[in-house]
Amino acid sequence: MELPRTTGIDLPPPGESELLGRLLSLYEEEARVYTRVLELSQRQGEAVRQGAPFSEIRRLLEQKRGCLDLIARLERGEVGSKREWESRRAAMSPGGRARLRAALDRVGGLIEGIIACEEANDRELFAATGVS
Repeated sequence: MELPRTTGIDLPPPGESELLGRLLSLYEEEARVYTRVLELSQRQGEAVRQGAPFSEIRRLLEQKRGCLDLIARLERGEVGSKREWESRRAAMSPGGRARLRAALDRVGGLIEGIIACEEANDRELFAATGVS
């Protein structure tokens, strides 16, 4: 039985696995934190609709701010990896690029969900306070 032959095209470039691993880990953690932000945003909207005290809404806002601060720290920690990927992405394997694109799409979808929820929250808050 003859083993399949591989070519240089089949193999990922040197260092791709480590770089891809760091970035996928970053975006997995960001997705986890953005999921939490979305949950907090949804709770905030419910609190406004139920006429919760402002102190409860402020607590939710502070929790969201803490999550967003964590994302900023995560991003700062991987600036070098992101720059390296940007400079090397054309040479990276199609599979690696696809995995990173899927991770970014997931994070982007969560961000879009948060934005939509926050816009709805703003409308609820304006309606509840009579501000237009």
